[in-house]
Amino acid sequence: MKRKVVISVVIILILLVSQYKSVLTGYARFFIVDDITVSKNTSIVVLSGGQLTRIPKALELYQAGYGERLLLTTLKPLNAKVAHLVPTNEQIAEDISKELAIPATFESVPSLKGGATSTFDEARDLLAFCIKENIKHLIIVTDAFHTRRALYAFKKIFQDSSINIEAAAAPNDVYSAEDWWRSDSGIAVYLLEPIKLVVYLLTDQNVSFIKNN
Repeated sequence: MKRKVVISVVIILILLVSQYKSVLTGYARFFIVDDITVSKNTSIVVLSGGQLTRIPKALELYQAGYGERLLLTTLKPLNAKVAHLVPTNEQIAEDISKELAIPATFESVPSLKGGATSTFDEARDLLAFCIKENIKHLIIVTDAFHTRRALYAFKKIFQDSSINIEAAAAPNDVYSAEDWWRSDSGIAVYLLEPIKLVVYLLTDQNVSFIKNN
């Protein structure tokens, strides 16, 4: 009996090793949601962090007609004393828009607490903004690995509203679901993401070790 168990375990390990690319790719794809649709009264919001990936994706969607308005969330600065030395989200968005030759105007969503420190904060800011502006459909743009968690956070906050929430995955030039284990940054985000997702499943309150990405 023991011999059969050992043989079975060895066979399973051999299969996992031989199919490691498929296993690791499937693991990464679990965290990715990319389910956008076209409808009226739609706004596209770029979550803070990763401007070089998220803003181009938002512009691409805007140009393709997925939304009428482009929104930016307001992130709390890590150091308010020197924050003025760093370009704002609006400035970066304007520069990227010019570089890509996609004319567009971005609007900043006011923060309810002086700047978001989590995706839950961004969701609360957007809920208040959408109600005020009568927005019925919201497409959140964030990095691919962050889409499932971000979408869950938004749906958790928006659950009592009639606003439709969808997520769009922004790619990058360093790693993807098909090769994330080959780069330090890919390993960092995909190994930490399940921990963050579990925390988001358990609470909608900010915790100190979950950063806004």
